[in-house]
Amino acid sequence: MPEGYSLTPHEKSTMLGSIFWGAILVQIPSGYICSAYGSVKLLFCSLFFSSLICSVLPLSLIFGNFITFIFLRALQGLAQGVLFPTIFGHLAKWCPLNERSLLGGFSQSGAEFGVALGLMNTGFLSMSPLYWPGAFYMPGLAGLVWCIFWSIFGAESPWVSKRISANERQLILSAGTLSMREKRSKAAIPWRAIATSVPYLVLLLNKISHAFTIATMGQQIPTYLNGMYAYEIHINALISALPFFIMLISTYMVTIISHYLLKVRKVRLSLVRKSLNTISNWVPATALATMSLLSKDNAVGNISCIVITVVALSTFTLGSSLNHIDLAPNFAPLLSGITGTFIMIAAIFSPIAVAEVVKNENDPWQWNIIFLFTAAFLFVTNLLYLFFGQMVAQPWNELQTKETKSVNNEAA
Repeated sequence: MPEGYSLTPHEKSTMLGSIFWGAILVQIPSGYICSAYGSVKLLFCSLFFSSLICSVLPLSLIFGNFITFIFLRALQGLAQGVLFPTIFGHLAKWCPLNERSLLGGFSQSGAEFGVALGLMNTGFLSMSPLYWPGAFYMPGLAGLVWCIFWSIFGAESPWVSKRISANERQLILSAGTLSMREKRSKAAIPWRAIATSVPYLVLLLNKISHAFTIATMGQQIPTYLNGMYAYEIHINALISALPFFIMLISTYMVTIISHYLLKVRKVRLSLVRKSLNTISNWVPATALATMSLLSKDNAVGNISCIVITVVALSTFTLGSSLNHIDLAPNFAPLLSGITGTFIMIAAIFSPIAVAEVVKNENDPWQWNIIFLFTAAFLFVTNLLYLFFGQMVAQPWNELQTKETKSVNNEAA
């Protein structure tokens, strides 16, 4: 931060949550746009504008004020909000059914790698000649470099890609990817069926619990460590990043094991999904509940519980995130967009809840309230997923053009 610039706890929570203000506005629209018009340009624009804003954020505090920073963060959220719905839409077009867990797991691990790298580098960049603005300049530059590669190698679908062979194209198209591409833009969206689909609703609740947990752990670990143990900034950054690096390795391992179980051992998809989701919910719930029983002086025990919580969450991509594509590959971007809206609400609520409950960052009892609430939330949502979750395409996944729907309604 600029010299002499200090933030109140309320301002800190506002800074952390403001990126979600913009993101929440574009979740459903981006899912619809991606379903109708494609993902390549949308992904490029998302990363380009997000990276550009990231690069100028320090200037908003140096030459502007707190309000300017918040405004730019909200704009950055607006750009980033289209990211995950668009990625799910892209995966639905490119991933054969029997490769979905493998490719989906690897692609989603990028988010974990980014969090880990960001947490680790923040401390070191803040101590470099670039000082604290370096923590914004470097990620912004990396994002702009990615845009160059994406503009060269990105392709909307196997049908239009010039970088794959005819055999590879045929393999992808014959293996259960997004269907009826020629009618995509005219498809009638089954809003009522989506809103009343029990498998989707339990998936939605599950993702909300994951979002709250990830937001709480990702944003509050440095604050918790500083309040409890007052580590120096670079030590704090390393400890905060450690669970996310282990999470990244765990994601790759789980992805490979899952692929082996599904493709080689022919284990049922529902068994693999629900088992992995149980790990991603109930192991963190147990670790967080255990933290509430440990004393403040038990630094090793508390940090170990944090690591276990974050690492166990690495299984949620294969456990439930890809379930959007299982339920409705034709509407995967839209479903992801709807889910993303509620995820953003949970992410916005997380720092607000922490700010309201944790008035004294040195008080472990106040932190325990947050940990126990999160544990209970994870436990209940996975229980519902075990009973009501499904891993097969729903009847409303079948594309119905608006013209056909109109004729059917008249006949009825």
